Amino acid sequence: MSKKDKKIEIQLADAKVLVSGQSYEGYALTLGKKEIGQVAELSDNQFAVVKNGNAEIFFKSLEKAVGNIIENYNLTH
Repeated sequence: MSKKDKKIEIQLADAKVLVSGQSYEGYALTLGKKEIGQVAELSDNQFAVVKNGNAEIFFKSLEKAVGNIIENYNLTH
């Protein structure tokens, strides 16, 4: 039996993101009412995936940072 693909809707919203105690412009990814990740837009057009207030990994594009968060969410849930 094949399993049906379940479609999910992830929203990307502007947000203030705290990284090591400093506030940056960024984005929050939500799935329903649950926040699944944050991306901070740092200087020099770098985007950092933020977990527990710390920059975990850096990307040169927002799309790659968002893709990383979704990939990690799918692997853990």
